[in-house]
Amino acid sequence: MSDPNLTPNPSPNPDFPVSQEAQTPLETPAPSVFAAPIVAPEIAPQNLSAAAHISSSPPFIEPIAPEPIHAGSATNPLLAMLAGAVLACVLLGSGILIGRAGSPNNGVMTASPLGNGVSAQSGNAIVRAVAMVGPAVMNVDTTFGKPEASDFLPTPGQGQNAPRAGKGTGFVIDSKNGYMLTNAHVVAGAQKIQVTTRDGEQYTGIVTGFDRRTDIAVVQLSNRKLPQAKLATFKNAKELPIGDWAIAIGNPFAQENTVTVGVLSAVGRTLPVPESGRGEAFQLTDMMQTDAAINPGNSGGPLCNLNGEVIGINTAIIPFGQGLGFSIPINKAKFVADQIIKNGKVLHPYIGVAVVPITDAIKSDYGLPDKLGALVQGVEPNSPAAKSGLQQGDVIRKLNDQSMKSNSDVVKTIGDKKVGDVLKIEILRNNSVKKTLTLKVGDRPN
Repeated sequence: MSDPNLTPNPSPNPDFPVSQEAQTPLETPAPSVFAAPIVAPEIAPQNLSAAAHISSSPPFIEPIAPEPIHAGSATNPLLAMLAGAVLACVLLGSGILIGRAGSPNNGVMTASPLGNGVSAQSGNAIVRAVAMVGPAVMNVDTTFGKPEASDFLPTPGQGQNAPRAGKGTGFVIDSKNGYMLTNAHVVAGAQKIQVTTRDGEQYTGIVTGFDRRTDIAVVQLSNRKLPQAKLATFKNAKELPIGDWAIAIGNPFAQENTVTVGVLSAVGRTLPVPESGRGEAFQLTDMMQTDAAINPGNSGGPLCNLNGEVIGINTAIIPFGQGLGFSIPINKAKFVADQIIKNGKVLHPYIGVAVVPITDAIKSDYGLPDKLGALVQGVEPNSPAAKSGLQQGDVIRKLNDQSMKSNSDVVKTIGDKKVGDVLKIEILRNNSVKKTLTLKVGDRPN
């Protein structure tokens, strides 16, 4: 990952408004700063403070903390890592040259060639789609300050104070104003940004703004006449057909203008990003899953359909996995980018409550009729939740008359709201007393 401010710190942060589901960390050693898991142990009523926290976010996310890929499932936890800009440095203690957001590279992994199942017609469509999107795709080179000794060893042949260079991808979304879309972890904190077109022309870029919670950044380029990508229009990624072709274009391992092909494998995935020590844990929600090869350096690049329309931004991969890449839906990315361009910041829905899943132990000790809903672990003082009368120990059963099956449902429902929306909360208090509370969704404090 190109962001020098992102380092692992698995301790929970009590400032987060919503807590993640209990889960077990993967036993595989963490390959990079974004491979370190944040886990919440099995929650019992007497030890609720042990739960790791994450926060809700806009209709798509705020960035990450481990949770199963299926929101609502406490099994098969995934350890997510951002695909990230390639950084030439050695991971402390590993002795392996990898990208900051990459996984150990024991050899160059190539995308599987198109097999007999690909017809000439679909193959030609892929060529046409790449021809449409390709001119708008930029290779992104970033320069950062000196590395922090606590995170990485210096690059061989460079001194401790040598600047670091990173690589990622972006694509132009507004030719007239020179706006390029990419991941926040590609450009956040960069001292210098240079982009290169597929024809080899180079231009400078200045960060207009970025939002870590959604991992979206907008960069303004010095050239205001570059081709812009066509963005697909949809309100929800669930509208996209699963199994449809997906084309990734990017700069993996500094291999410029690389095209890989797969399918849209799934939508609605939830990925965790560990706490950074100087930042916080968060989760990316509603992510699209693809088996098109995505590697370090692909971050910020487009995922396209056969019509040559961008459907997502390539952002994350599962360490040691194959065919497990994740992209931010373009409708959410555009929503965030528009806020950054217009307001210079992004509003994140917030109510100020930490919730945990209803385990068998909690169900028994609290005398609950079932395991549906989420137990309120804590309420932030002076938050919308506190002002509504919500209390620790309450069980959230419904939000706006919609039943909540788990704490993941609560997180997602809040994340789908807009700041200023009115939220009706149906709770169980003292095991059986039903109450309905009303609050106005606020903007999450910095």
